[in-house]
Amino acid sequence: MRPLRHTMLRVAAAVSIASLAAAGESLAQDLPSLQQVVGHLDDLYRSESSHAIMTMTVVRARGARELTLESWSRGEDEALIVIREPPREAGTATLLTEEGLWNYAPRADRLIRIPAGLLSESWMGSHFTNDDLLRETSYLEDHEGTVQWVERDAERLLEVTLVPKPDAPVVYTRLVFLLDPERWVPRRADYYDRDELIRSMVFDRVESVAGRRIPMRLVLQPADDANERTEVVYDRLELNVPVDPELFTRRGLRRVAQE
Repeated sequence: MRPLRHTMLRVAAAVSIASLAAAGESLAQDLPSLQQVVGHLDDLYRSESSHAIMTMTVVRARGARELTLESWSRGEDEALIVIREPPREAGTATLLTEEGLWNYAPRADRLIRIPAGLLSESWMGSHFTNDDLLRETSYLEDHEGTVQWVERDAERLLEVTLVPKPDAPVVYTRLVFLLDPERWVPRRADYYDRDELIRSMVFDRVESVAGRRIPMRLVLQPADDANERTEVVYDRLELNVPVDPELFTRRGLRRVAQE
């Protein structure tokens, strides 16, 4: 019986090796390019135009606060976010145009330009930065990186690692995304300063919007404090809808901020 048993073991081993080789070959064959995947990440929430209503919940050591936000965008260079609630902050806005990034203070009726050096600063006291909310930088244009298949909790996912190009206006030295293998929907993003994890973003509540699978809830968690976070939930998201170009002017900003 031993020769038969040894033969069976050798056959089983050969089959296993062949299966692993075939699986490895399959993974290598269908691995998408970095440009395809990163371009998809850049465009996930972008469109010719958009309109959204969002709820932002900021949890910090000193307490929690909730904001209702309304936003519009047109192309890649025009975006506007206005705080609607609570009343004491209503009308406060952030505007992106081809000329730069601006904050609007309704009580003083002042529009203040945000210099590039402040893109990494907190937006309205949240854990999101000015650049996070209006994405003046581009994953594809400002980064280089790699794409590979990984296993997480017995699930096959796509892992994208990005590092900034020299002189790119980017804060983090490395970004690591985990994506759904079929539609490249992000599940998680980790942000590093060299080898130190600074923060993580979790994406969930995926819905179909204008033919895209989009996470409608984003939770940003700083790595140094598990008790703090900022959560953004899209209560309404419309893509490729009519948006008045006047919104992205000073007059249009003032008008919509005072509604």
